[in-house]
Amino acid sequence: MSKPLQQVRVTAVSHDVAGITSIDFDPGLAPRSHVDDHVKILLPPRGASYDSPVPIPAPTGPAPLLRTYTRRRYDPATGAWGIDVLDLGHGGPGASWASAVRPGDRVTVRGPGGHWQMPEHPGTVWMVGDAVALPAISNALDELPADAEAVVLIEAGHHSYPLPRRPGARIVEVPVTPDGSALVDAVRRLETPRGPWWAFVHGQADMIRPLRRHLRIERGLPKERLLLSAYWIAGRDAEGWRGMKPAFNRAMEAESGD
Repeated sequence: MSKPLQQVRVTAVSHDVAGITSIDFDPGLAPRSHVDDHVKILLPPRGASYDSPVPIPAPTGPAPLLRTYTRRRYDPATGAWGIDVLDLGHGGPGASWASAVRPGDRVTVRGPGGHWQMPEHPGTVWMVGDAVALPAISNALDELPADAEAVVLIEAGHHSYPLPRRPGARIVEVPVTPDGSALVDAVRRLETPRGPWWAFVHGQADMIRPLRRHLRIERGLPKERLLLSAYWIAGRDAEGWRGMKPAFNRAMEAESGD
């Protein structure tokens, strides 16, 4: 079932010279309860008869565009929350909206959603992702228990993103490759932990698919200890990928016997 729509007010916007826009909002959504907690921002498509904030319900005509963002900040005392939008230079609708939004603007959102809660004693957590996964990986680092360890594999070139630094976390940067293959190779080189371990893997589909197969079949990681999500695929916009993703997930799961 889809989450309900609601309109929220932007309270603060800050732009980083490296293309990171931090946007904060008034309270109004459910509390953050998952590491991968996220919302969907509704944006008017080109040629629509309506503007932002998208009306509820949306008028007839072209459907609103949906862009998904991790809720990077959440204040349990007030309910205020925020997202980070990374401009990767593709000129997409989300980046364009983030560059233009101002405090006081309203935006229509759906959510929050999420699937994974950090275990109380996870042992070791492998956190793997490309640039778009940095907010979710940051949430995971925030919630890493003091007695746990983490190996964080990220693509180089995003040094300005404020990843939390934890005593038990080792952060490794790998080269950026069009298909994420450097991340796959880096995971293959890791030594399997001796004790319990989990994997938190997010990013482009061409990286996610071989990693799932590797972790499930070659490493024998139970699927209950693997949180994995393909955020995007090369050559398709978010709408195109959304239509492909269910079949992609089914095929990927079948490859590992799930």
